[in-house]
Amino acid sequence: MKLSFITAALEEYAPLAIQEKWDNSGLQVGLPEEAEGECTGALLCVDVTPEIIAEAVRLGCNLVISHHPLLFKGVKNVVGRTPSERTLAAAIRSGVAVYSSHTALDSTRGGISYEMAARLGATPLRVLAPVTEAMVLMTVTCPRNMAADVRLILLDSDAPGCDYYDVERESIDTASDPLERLISHTPLCKVEARVKASSAGRITSALRSMPGGDGLKVLTSPVDNDDLSVGLGLVASFDVPVKGSVLLDLVKERFKCPVVKSSLGFDADADIRRIALCGGAGGEFIGVASAAAAQVYITADVRYHDFADSASSPMAVFDIGHFESESCAKDLFYRVIKNKFPNFAVYYSEMETNPVKYL
Repeated sequence: MKLSFITAALEEYAPLAIQEKWDNSGLQVGLPEEAEGECTGALLCVDVTPEIIAEAVRLGCNLVISHHPLLFKGVKNVVGRTPSERTLAAAIRSGVAVYSSHTALDSTRGGISYEMAARLGATPLRVLAPVTEAMVLMTVTCPRNMAADVRLILLDSDAPGCDYYDVERESIDTASDPLERLISHTPLCKVEARVKASSAGRITSALRSMPGGDGLKVLTSPVDNDDLSVGLGLVASFDVPVKGSVLLDLVKERFKCPVVKSSLGFDADADIRRIALCGGAGGEFIGVASAAAAQVYITADVRYHDFADSASSPMAVFDIGHFESESCAKDLFYRVIKNKFPNFAVYYSEMETNPVKYL
């Protein structure tokens, strides 16, 4: 299995374009050229460590897929002074590729927060903190007899519709190759559609792969977008209200957290119907969750002052732990890969440990 096939499947599910600006999702370490990008198996984890790399080698896997990126900032040297340097050196030395999907997996439809809700049996209502997914207007100038095929490619990309109109004259460089000279003397038209910026490269490649596609003129320009279906966190509801005490026990069981830090607003006897969830550090969205009428907000890494500010709020804030809230990333990776490549070997790490110890 080619590494590019695996990464393409992951990025189709969680496009890199929707990650936070400060993030570094994507391929962290590639495969040696002599391996021609062939993957022998994938090991799934939340954090990449030297122990994870060693486990991958023992299992015969030359790919590790993690939620947290191995590399967040530029690396000036690799001398083994930090865990990330030692892990990077081990991966390169062992010929193990590393791919990470962090906030891209957090923000995508069906991502981390959706999986958290599913574990609790809650039904998704809407994204908690939507981010506007970048959109572009893609304009394809082509011979009129190619317009139907161009429109099909654009529509297959989930574009809502295509505009089509003839072009009286289009400036094309006729000095480069015979195909362009042929197009320059052929009746032309333009096909336009609004598409996701994250899909523009894939669509352009599909257009170029058409017979005669090398001669197409493809232009993209940014356009406004009001898509609210992508972003961090989720508002969800229970079909049948559950008692606060029951929800607390369910959270501990499903997320394997021995303790839950809670704000003073928690009521064990309350009937809970609406909740909000955000994997990882979601303290910044406490106010948003309250405004969404959530009765309980489940997240991690909540600061003391956030708890203090929430003391008089009727909404309970649950801090279930960072690792606990995002360990479901491995289930998402597994399903994405197995749905696409059923016979490819995928393993959950057994060496991984939560870096936080509860005493």
